[in-house]
Amino acid sequence: MNRILKRLNSPRKALFFIGAFILICALFFTLGSLIYGKIHPTKYINSAGNVLEVRVPYIVNGEIDETVVEIPRGTKVQIEEVEEDQSSFRYEGTLITLDNSYLKDSVEECLVIDNVYPRRLVNLREKKDGTLSEEIVKKGEEVRVVQIDPDDLDTQTGEIAWYKVEKDGKEYWLNGKYVETSEDLATKTWVENITYSTYWDEYYGEGYSKDAFLTQIDYKPTKNHNYENNPMPENCNAVHVSLEYLIKYKDYYLNLSKETGINAYVVELKGDSGYVWYQSEVLNDYLKDPEEALQDSLCSLDELQDLIEEFQDAGYYMIGRIVTFKDVLFASQNTEESITDTSGQLIMHNNEYWPSAYSRKAWMYNVDIAKEIASTGINEIQFDYVRFPDGLVSKSDQLDLKNTYNESKTAALQGFLQYASDELEPYEVYVAADVFAWPLAAQDDQDIGQFFLAMANCVDVICPMPYSDHFSAGALGIYDPSSDPGEVLARYTELAEKELSEIDDPPVYRSWIQGYGDLTPQQIEDQIKAIDETGYSGYMVWYGFGAPDSLDTNKEGYIE
Repeated sequence: MNRILKRLNSPRKALFFIGAFILICALFFTLGSLIYGKIHPTKYINSAGNVLEVRVPYIVNGEIDETVVEIPRGTKVQIEEVEEDQSSFRYEGTLITLDNSYLKDSVEECLVIDNVYPRRLVNLREKKDGTLSEEIVKKGEEVRVVQIDPDDLDTQTGEIAWYKVEKDGKEYWLNGKYVETSEDLATKTWVENITYSTYWDEYYGEGYSKDAFLTQIDYKPTKNHNYENNPMPENCNAVHVSLEYLIKYKDYYLNLSKETGINAYVVELKGDSGYVWYQSEVLNDYLKDPEEALQDSLCSLDELQDLIEEFQDAGYYMIGRIVTFKDVLFASQNTEESITDTSGQLIMHNNEYWPSAYSRKAWMYNVDIAKEIASTGINEIQFDYVRFPDGLVSKSDQLDLKNTYNESKTAALQGFLQYASDELEPYEVYVAADVFAWPLAAQDDQDIGQFFLAMANCVDVICPMPYSDHFSAGALGIYDPSSDPGEVLARYTELAEKELSEIDDPPVYRSWIQGYGDLTPQQIEDQIKAIDETGYSGYMVWYGFGAPDSLDTNKEGYIE
C-alpha cells in the first residue's frame, strides 16, 4: 500500500484510491454476507411448547445412546446445511438436525398459536398486569388466542408472558404461566404420587377430596426464584416481632445477632383484625373508612423503608408478615366479599368476621399491600392466615362463602398464592406462606383449604407451625407432645421431608418453632437441632410480639 501511495503525485489521488479501496472491500463484504446468508440462513425455533426437546444420538463405547437437548421457542440459530426436508445447525456446541417445520424465518412466525388451555381456573384481565376481572377460564377450557406480542416472548426460556384472548366476544389478557397448547397437557396430573386423605368425602360427598386436592390443583413444577440482588441466607434464623417493638427497642434487636444465631426478623406489618401498622395508601382503594385500619399506625412508608434498610445494613434478612384472610376491618367494610349467612349478614366465627378467601377483591387488597411493602426493598413477604376459618362444616348449609366460581377451598388458596407470586416477582422479593400444622399430618386440608403440597408448589418458602401444644396426646406417635417439643419437630420435619419429595421443585422449608410458654433454652435448642438433623436449615421463633423481656427468657437457645 505504501509503495502504491508513493507513486501517486497528489493527496487528491491518494484519497480517491483509498476511498475506492474501501468501497470495493465493502462490496465484497456485502456480497459475501448475502451469499453466506443464502447458504447459511438465520432461522428461529418453532415449538408448540416453551421448549423443543430434540433427541441427539451419539456413540459411547461402541453403543448408540442419545441425549435430550432443550431449545427454547424463538431461539435464533444459524443454519449450516439446508436440505429439502430438514436443516442442520449448532446449538451450544451440539450439531442438531431438525425437520424444517420447526424452523421459521421470524420470531413472529413462531408465535402463531390458535388456542391455549389453562391448567387451572384463571381470572382474565382487561389489561396486561391489570386488575383481575370477573371473567374466568376454566381448567382445560379451549381459549382462542387473538394476539401474541413478540415482546412477551422470553427467548431464554421460551415462555410467553401474556396471551391476548377472546372470551364471549370480548378481548382479555391471559397470564401465560398457567396455560398449555393442548388440552391433554392442561389436564394432566403432572405429579404422579400426590397422597391425600378422603376423610372429607364423608361430609361433602364421594370424590370431593380428589377434586379438591388433585383435579382442581396445578402441580406443574415451578422454578423457585433466586434473585441475584436479594440473596436468601442458607440459614435464615428469625424471631417474630411487632413493628411497635422493633421501633421502640431497635438497639436491642440490632444487637441480638451478637448474642445468638438470629440473623433475620419476621416483622408484623398487617396484623390480626386487619390493622396496618404503617401509613399505607393502598387502603384508600379498598376500604370505605381506611383510617379505621390506620388509627394505630406507627410510621410512614418512607420511615419503614429507612428502618428496614438499617437492619439490612446490620446484616439482617427482613421478612414482612401480612395477616391475610383474618381481617375484621375489611370484612365489615366489604360485606359482599366476606363470609355471611344466607341472608347476607356477616357471621361472627371464632370472635372474628372473615373475608372470604374466594374473594378476588380480598386477594388484590392483600397483594397490593404486599407490593407496597415490597417497594421498601424488604427481602421477603410472608402471608399468614392464608386460609378459611376452621369449623365451618357444621354450618355449611347456613353460610354463604361467596364461592362465585365453584372452586375448592384448596384451589382458591393456591390461586391466591400464585397471583401473589406473579405480582411480586418484579420486586424481586421472595414469597412465603404460613401453614397450620395439622393439614400435613392429616394429609388433607382440614377443611380450611391448606393442602400442604398445593401451597408448597407455588411459593418460594413454606412455613409450617408445628407447635407442640397444638398436638393432642398420641399425635405423631408421641405420648405427650406438649412436653417434648424437640421430638415433635423431629417427627414433623421427617414427615414434611417425605411429603415435599412428591413434588419436583419443592420450595425452601423453614419451620416455625415454639418459643412461648415455659420452654427452656434447651427445649428451644432441641427444636432447632431436630430440624437440622433432618437436613433442613433455618427456623423462625414464635413468641407473640417478640418483646425483649420475653425473648430474654430463652434466647440462649437461639443457636446457629
